[in-house]
Amino acid sequence: MSSPPIIELKNISKRFRTLQALDSVDFDLREGEVHALVGENGAGKSTLMRILAGIYTEYEGEYFLNGERMQLHSPKDALLRGIGMIHQELSVIPDLSVAENVFLGDQPTTPWGKIDWKKMNAVAYEELARLGFEIDVRRPLREYSLGIQQVVEVLRVILSGARVLIMDEPTSALSPAEVARLLELVGQLRRDNRSIIYISHFLEEVMQVADRITVLRDGKKVATVAREETEMGRLISLILGREANATLPPAVEVPDHDHVMLRVKDLTADVFSDVNLVVDVGEIVGLYGAIGAGHFDVARAIFGMYRVDSGSITVDGHTFPLNHSAQYAIRHGVAYATESRRKSLFMDEPNYKNISLPHLARIAPVVPDVNREVEIARRAMEMVNVQPPNPLNPVGKLSGGNQQKVAIARWLTFPPKIFVTSEPTRGMDVGAKSEVLGILRNMRNEGYGVLVVSSEPETVLSIADRVVVMSHGRIVARMENTNLDKETLMRMI
Repeated sequence: MSSPPIIELKNISKRFRTLQALDSVDFDLREGEVHALVGENGAGKSTLMRILAGIYTEYEGEYFLNGERMQLHSPKDALLRGIGMIHQELSVIPDLSVAENVFLGDQPTTPWGKIDWKKMNAVAYEELARLGFEIDVRRPLREYSLGIQQVVEVLRVILSGARVLIMDEPTSALSPAEVARLLELVGQLRRDNRSIIYISHFLEEVMQVADRITVLRDGKKVATVAREETEMGRLISLILGREANATLPPAVEVPDHDHVMLRVKDLTADVFSDVNLVVDVGEIVGLYGAIGAGHFDVARAIFGMYRVDSGSITVDGHTFPLNHSAQYAIRHGVAYATESRRKSLFMDEPNYKNISLPHLARIAPVVPDVNREVEIARRAMEMVNVQPPNPLNPVGKLSGGNQQKVAIARWLTFPPKIFVTSEPTRGMDVGAKSEVLGILRNMRNEGYGVLVVSSEPETVLSIADRVVVMSHGRIVARMENTNLDKETLMRMI
């Protein structure tokens, strides 16, 4: 492609306090091109795109649009100049109709100032049909799959005037069939001469859809390569910073003996299918996959927070009813620490309330007993070495590592049989990670079953006895954690 770039970022650097998120990064995009951006978590992909989309406005370096140097002041400013970002977390409103979501915030009106429903429905139908999706746009969006919701979000950005689309992990919550349709849509947008920046952890998708691929590592640009001049092993080498030549280890069968603490059998939902895994007594199993592989949803399903269609979950010989509640899971020995500390903890509340909350029916079934709550929390905090160890302090005042310890401590007040934890060390420094992993090892040594769910290969490699790999909603490998490395895991997703 010899056309001049419509967007050029030159020597872009961005620092967050002591963290150098980007260091002199160059990036460009041409008309009618799909330019993929890949790299490990923390490589700087999202930071670079937030600069391009006007979300981050303070940085070093130069930003050129159609050869003109510019400074964006907001995402609205970027959209006015034809640049739109489609985030991983959709911003649709499921209870509104498809057409209302397509025109969200910008509905066509009649000369009398009322919404022109006929025109809105007609244009939404025609535009979706042109992209290959003939659906009833008058129906609530929630009645359609996540794949259709993703398409509606894309169309809304297009109709707002965007010629450049930034797609951040667009297939992360889609089924394989929906992924195929979305990739077809990307091809259609390219043929319409739209320019697309495609961010994904799924390298097979990248190799299928991209014209060029830029690799970031530790905030620096490593290389930009043409898709037809590279292959999967080369990409992995660029991402990791070393030659990729791993031999995949032999598969491990699902254990079948008398000491199973957790057994998940044929579990199927909208974003995963036929999931079978086992966690033994005194064992840590790592469930690994890229963002969107479905493994975080499996964790939620085990805890009763994600609806499934079929399959079974058995804990210590007791099979749960289909679509049990979280309270049922807690009563029968399941604990769960979500990947988002800020969503699972009440940051303005004291430590003791965060720790006692799931167990109030046991601690004080009739009359509140604050003194007992505080004493139970104090013991639990001592077990995991929360610093400072004051149960009365707000949890939001703690460091990230100590917040994670509180999230674990809440489940040690009435010890579970199986502890499920998603991204237990995300965003921590080396010391805090070591402490949290040490707590999980102690739980294993004391006879718990532990399931560690993560998109960070370092986490599962550092702690798991066995590793189960998911990709696009299915388990694709089971391995003993013997001589495994990041490259081996990355080849499987």
